Formats: sequence, structure tokens, C-alpha cells
Amino acid sequence: MLDEMNGIYMGTLQAQRSKAPKKSLDKEAFLQLLVTQLQNQDPTNSMDTKDMLAQMSQLSTTEQIMNMSTSFQNMIDSQMNMNKMQAASIVGKNVVVENNEVNLIDGKSENIYFKVDEESPIVVEIYDSNGKVVKREDMGIKSAGGYPYLWDGKDNNGVSMADGSYKIKVFSYLNGQKTEISPIDGGKAQAVQFLDNKYYVIVNNKKYPISSIKEISEDA
Repeated sequence: MLDEMNGIYMGTLQAQRSKAPKKSLDKEAFLQLLVTQLQNQDPTNSMDTKDMLAQMSQLSTTEQIMNMSTSFQNMIDSQMNMNKMQAASIVGKNVVVENNEVNLIDGKSENIYFKVDEESPIVVEIYDSNGKVVKREDMGIKSAGGYPYLWDGKDNNGVSMADGSYKIKVFSYLNGQKTEISPIDGGKAQAVQFLDNKYYVIVNNKKYPISSIKEISEDA
């Protein structure tokens, strides 16, 4: 939600900035034209009252549009500040985030966690940067609950994989129906960052999109 609002904010802000100079110039040009017409009109053939009223109406409409633009900009700025405050309020709370990435460093990976809602067979798959399955591990039947998974850094043939970032997917096969389970990470929200028009939360020194948060709680 915060990212969506922020995307709207940035897009509108750019649009307002690009249009603002033109509106200001149009207004000044309009006023100058009207004054010039009044100063140089033929006394024997003065400007038609209807024409003057029509031009004044155009000026009034321009003023209203500019005022609406300013009001809308203020509303967007206010919403942006609220989004920042809402994001900052997460810091220090316990969060659970989706984590489909596993990093292999010196041949070792960190623990990945997943939650099973109903007893079923579980399979874990590891993918390289090309989307190829390099490791497929049958975890057996797991009852409802949370479980850790630690990859040994080897592929299906027992060959050690190169250090780097890999994708991980967890699947349950309840009654033969394949369902993907989102791997998770959890801990204290250490900080919130705003980068490239998006919000991120820092958990266990790793950066996650704020949209990946599944749960937020406070210490009892």
C-alpha cells in the first residue's frame, strides 16, 4: 500500500512540476494580452462586453485549476508524510517477511524457514540465476508448524555450487495438490529505508520490500 501511494505521489509530483511553469506562463500571458487589448482598443469601437466577460471567465477558470492543483499537491504531501510515519512505526517491532532468496557464502547458507498449515509432504527446490533447479530435496511429511531448512550448498549430484544468490521455493503436496509455501524470515525491524521510490524494512541486516511483510507484532 505504501509503495502504491508513493508511486502515485512521485508520478503526480513530476507531472505537477512539468506543468506548473506552463500554467504560470499562460496566466501572465493572458493578463498581459487583456491589458494590452484594453489599452489599445479603439475608443469608437471598444471591446465587446461579452468578449471581456468570456475572457475574464477563462481567467477565473485558470485560477481555479491552479488553486485545485495546489490543494491536490498539499494533499499528496500530507499523505506522503503519513506514509513515512506509518513506515517508521514498524521499527523495533517483530516482523515476519517473505524470503525467497538464499545466499551461499563460503559454501554455506543461512537457515530458511517455512510454515506448514496442514500436515502434508514437503519439497524444497533451489534455483540458480537462470531459473534452473539445482537442488530438489524431499523433506518428507511435515505436520502443521514452523520448520527451518539449511541448504548444504550442493546440487542434486553432490557438486558444490558457487557462492552467490539463489532462489528457494517450498511446495506442499496435500492430497496430491501442489501448493507453493512462501519461505519466511523474521526478527526485529531494525530500520526502514526509502530507496528508488519504494520502502524497505531491514531485518537481520537484510533488506526486504515493505510489501513482503506478512506479520507485525510487539513483545508481550
